[in-house]
Amino acid sequence: MIGAWIGFSRYTTKQELHSAYSSIPSIMLTSTDGALVNLKIQAFNNPSVLIYFNSSCPICQSEAELIERNFKKDTLTQFLWVSSESVEEIKEFSALYKLDSLSPHHFYSDTLYSLANTFKLTGVPATFVYDSEGNLVDYALGVVSISDLKVSIQKAHDRSR
Repeated sequence: MIGAWIGFSRYTTKQELHSAYSSIPSIMLTSTDGALVNLKIQAFNNPSVLIYFNSSCPICQSEAELIERNFKKDTLTQFLWVSSESVEEIKEFSALYKLDSLSPHHFYSDTLYSLANTFKLTGVPATFVYDSEGNLVDYALGVVSISDLKVSIQKAHDRSR
């Protein structure tokens, strides 16, 4: 009986999280140029990868290097990077990993933890892939492999056609 309850509890929690992630939230964030932007509007009309990160996180740093190396020629997918850090810290991170010069990469500061609260996130990184209508395709809490990310992005593009 206890085993069944634990299994049901895990399933219910996963369903609740999936429901919370089902679409890009309409939250206000600060872009690196200081403008207030609505994340949902930013992501509209393009497949998008939403990455919740922290510049001091070793996993986030590694993923930034891999994303820069593997997706620098992808101009059809938006990468929306969100951190609870200051705009200056985010700018340093994006410059260090050469992501600031890639046109489909946008960086946002969320010092009010709007994304973390909406998605019930307790750690970084967290990666969410959405189709061009803002519907969830896939997500990973923690490490995501580049091969899995490529598959998820391809699914997002396939759904968007």
